Amino acid sequence: MNSLIESIIIGLLQGLLEWLPVSSEGNLVIVLVGVFGLSAEETFSTAIFLHLGTGLAALVYFRKEVIEILRGKTTEHADLRSKLFIITLLTGLVGFPIYMWLNVSLAVGEILLALTGLALILTGLLQRQAAQQEQTGSELTWPISLILGAAQGLAIIPGLSRSGLTTSIMLFKNFTGEEAFRISFLMSIPASFAAAFGMMLVDGFTPDPYAAIAALIAAIVGYLAIDALLRLARRVSFWKICIGLGALAVLAWLPNLVA
Repeated sequence: MNSLIESIIIGLLQGLLEWLPVSSEGNLVIVLVGVFGLSAEETFSTAIFLHLGTGLAALVYFRKEVIEILRGKTTEHADLRSKLFIITLLTGLVGFPIYMWLNVSLAVGEILLALTGLALILTGLLQRQAAQQEQTGSELTWPISLILGAAQGLAIIPGLSRSGLTTSIMLFKNFTGEEAFRISFLMSIPASFAAAFGMMLVDGFTPDPYAAIAALIAAIVGYLAIDALLRLARRVSFWKICIGLGALAVLAWLPNLVA
């Protein structure tokens, strides 16, 4: 990035889109290449680096719970710590080979994004039917944890939404909207830091001051977006949110039909 204005725009996009089923990485790639003229290699590295900002936002927002999880304050916290560790490990095992194989095209990710959006819409319709029954939520079992870890790794593909994919899986497993958001946010913390620092070690990527500013803005906007989404999940019938987010993902893919 070459100016403060670019930093602000990219930071705002990352902070907001990271939590929505409209791939932040895919959209950043489009903006950085198409609007700001960055090279493909530089764009991909910058998009991954900016996840430090949203990872920091989630870390600060859930700081008390993160400390309890790390300390294993209760049996539940210790269990969640183990599962988050395995989820992060699987994310790396799945995502790193894809990252190294950069021939995965944006078009592939956009198709997967559309499928994720359709899955969210279907989930919302199912949630609407289930809303007439008592929602007891669900439990983060080991099988679900393994699926979530692999799914989060696939989200390295530009265009495929991490949050949309992981929340869809949990909603299909009868998690409440707030539970799905919370776990997805917690999953993003170690994955974001591991991806950004790992990329800098492997590729020798050194962020410039403008990239650092963009990451800081992403952290601030991301923090506010987390709070807004959790409040929305508590106050609004989640099937409505689910269908709305799914429609947003599908609409984001539609321009590819005429491209």
